[in-house]
Amino acid sequence: MSESVGIWERLKNIFRITYTLTFVLASLTGLAFALTLKDEYLIAALVAMEVFVLALFVNFSNDYFDHVSGADKTRFTSDDKDWEKGMREILGGRIYWSGNAFDLGYITRNQGKVVMAALAVVALLLSVPIVLYAGLIVVILGLVAFFVSFFYTAPPLNLGGRGFGELDVFVSFFMMSFFSYFVIIQEFNIQMMLIATIVGLSVTMMRIVDEMSGYENHLKTGEKDICVRFGLEKAAKIVTAFLIVIYILSLLLSVLDITFLLLFLSLPFAFKIAGYLNNKNDRFWFVRPIPEVFKFVFIHQFMVIFSLIAQTVLTSA
Repeated sequence: MSESVGIWERLKNIFRITYTLTFVLASLTGLAFALTLKDEYLIAALVAMEVFVLALFVNFSNDYFDHVSGADKTRFTSDDKDWEKGMREILGGRIYWSGNAFDLGYITRNQGKVVMAALAVVALLLSVPIVLYAGLIVVILGLVAFFVSFFYTAPPLNLGGRGFGELDVFVSFFMMSFFSYFVIIQEFNIQMMLIATIVGLSVTMMRIVDEMSGYENHLKTGEKDICVRFGLEKAAKIVTAFLIVIYILSLLLSVLDITFLLLFLSLPFAFKIAGYLNNKNDRFWFVRPIPEVFKFVFIHQFMVIFSLIAQTVLTSA
């Protein structure tokens, strides 16, 4: 283990703390909408805590199984040292992940098994009052969400490596948003469906952009994803299409309630992402968008929550 890396940096990388925020924010989009309809703050807090712990478990277990399979081992290395240096400068320390904690020696496999077991126990304990509040439907939806999240990298399914990674991410984050709402309200709502779809699409887009930097490694390891299947340039067009669809859905939300116009505050990040992806003269054109797409997802989800808070304030005024 490198002594030059501080404890906080190790913990941040081991548990992917920054990336975990996207899970929690996805849940908060659903909880914020539910709380505009029903004052259930205690159960909402428990759901948020449950999602946080499950996010830690999922991210940690994904790193563990990627370490075992070797999927991340050469992610940040290259025979072209100028390329490797440039990529590390763009990504290092400024986004949610700078390398697999197991590959970096921050934690051993045996320690990892203990941590996974502890997180699973905490998640199970937190789920008890939620199940007692909402009933069997919570168990069913929770198991589905856990299944698609855990088996993203876990054997024997390894959905991410078999070409289902993007679909897996969309379903996981759609459910994270919608399920958090449904625990409290337990009825379908078109506005909530649009919000959950936007959340699912935005995080899936983030996943595709993240896959671009691992393109060569994924080719070597045989991992199938959109970038491997279609190539980097077509993947860039898919990301642009995702951005367009996200803003179309955001406009539909704005028709339902004008406060959702706040979602368009994320446009500067969207233009920056598109600009990088269209600048093929830059050899790092598919690496530079990674920090920006994370900012886009963070801001867009936060603006959903802020819009819902604004609705509540305006309604009660």
